[in-house]
Amino acid sequence: MRRAALGILLLVSACGGGQQATQPGPVAQVHGSLGDTWAWNNAAWHRAAVVGPSPRYLTALAYDADRRQFVLYGGQTAKGTSDETWLWDGKTWRVANPVHKPPARRAAGMAWDPATHAVVLYGGLVADAFEGHESGDTWTWNGNDWSEVDAGPGLPGLRQNPSLSDAGNRLLLFGGHEGNIAYFGDVWSWQNGRWVQADQAPRPQGRGASAVAWDTTRSTMFVYGGVGMNAAAGPGALGTPLADGWSLTNGAWKKLDAEGPGQLEYANAISSTSRFTVLLGMHCPNPSDAAWAWDGTSWSRGAKPGMSARWGAALAQAPDGTALLFGGSNEKGC
Repeated sequence: MRRAALGILLLVSACGGGQQATQPGPVAQVHGSLGDTWAWNNAAWHRAAVVGPSPRYLTALAYDADRRQFVLYGGQTAKGTSDETWLWDGKTWRVANPVHKPPARRAAGMAWDPATHAVVLYGGLVADAFEGHESGDTWTWNGNDWSEVDAGPGLPGLRQNPSLSDAGNRLLLFGGHEGNIAYFGDVWSWQNGRWVQADQAPRPQGRGASAVAWDTTRSTMFVYGGVGMNAAAGPGALGTPLADGWSLTNGAWKKLDAEGPGQLEYANAISSTSRFTVLLGMHCPNPSDAAWAWDGTSWSRGAKPGMSARWGAALAQAPDGTALLFGGSNEKGC
């Protein structure tokens, strides 16, 4: 059983300890959710041996450019869906205690908005007495507290697993879905306190849980894979893994013609001046520990990033190209 946005997994809590350290290779993990922290230094991934958030997956993570720290929110833990806010300063994690905070949720989108100098959180699966319900609210983080700036659910509507990305001088939201009812392949920009459509048809097939990254050199958003409509199943069913890649430049979509990693969902992505790299994710029936790079012409399989196989990890990238990855799940299944 997998994909916790639609089913609760058996989770085992574990915490690291000790002083800051690096570890170049994967370590043995308990079965279920993960709680390890990995940092990318523009050359390699290194594991930080630190105490931090409890193991969790489908967690929101963003880089706060003004305060030069990563912000983590929510996710699914062994105790249920979280409403915790954690901050990473490059060496240690600390839990924040804001006066206000969004309702506990997983599978939300979150990223830095250069225009308003705030971290923006959108949607997700909000905890309730059942499996949770999709939301369409927008919250901002100013370094000390959360503010609800749009209660929703106006446009873009109710969505779990949307992908948010800072994109030059603005923030973009891509995709997401409402159960196995509606899947979206559109893009929205957060402007003057409201969401505005930022792309044009033809668009990718609707999807959620895609690997998404912004290339500052090309001013292009890259998207790979995700989960799309399962037309043969009902509203509560798992979706269908996708295997296509797309780029968005100046509001226009273009499909990447070359074959890539294959069907892949709940993966992560980073970008550099020369490539868009997709890593980890669910490659049915097994979580992946692989990395694939798109150089603008073709896909190539790169060296393994070093962490154990997983899907649903949280990843965010800073403007200087460095990145942080936390947690995920190594649960198998399709």
